Amino acid sequence: MKPVAVLVLAAALAAAAPGASAEASIKPWSGTPRLALSGRGLDGHGVDLEALQGHVVLVNFWATWCEPCIAEMPSIERLRAKLGGQPFDVIAVNYGESRERITEFLQRQHVSLPVLLDPGQEAANAWNAKGLPMTFLVDADGRVRYWVFGEMDWDRGEGLKVVQQLVAEAPRAGH
Repeated sequence: MKPVAVLVLAAALAAAAPGASAEASIKPWSGTPRLALSGRGLDGHGVDLEALQGHVVLVNFWATWCEPCIAEMPSIERLRAKLGGQPFDVIAVNYGESRERITEFLQRQHVSLPVLLDPGQEAANAWNAKGLPMTFLVDADGRVRYWVFGEMDWDRGEGLKVVQQLVAEAPRAGH
């Protein structure tokens, strides 16, 4: 191999290595502004995004086998705790795994996020979540405003700033 080709290959491998790339960035959403999301939660109760209107909702598509999902989940849990009592909710949509596998995973990770089961990936398809983790921020009016593909540190930096901005825009009356 020529020296230039070796350098290009080395750079490509370094960029693809875990932790080598920068954290994902939040992008404005330009797709369908209102997306439906409902189904059964891990606890057996119904979960419906429309019922959370008036709250900012972080919708996170994830799976137990997804390393970046596992890495970002504690920051989502911390964000949820940090914004407790404010008009903010989380729906963690599991990508096609069994109730038992999800429950065991959450117990091992000491995570208690509300989980929506998506056994046939219908929700993931409707939201065009083609990779994991994929996260959407829905404003208090029920419109998808932002999306992120990849791991994000949600309880500080850009993630926290954008969520706090959306929460500040949420109407306070009745909440």
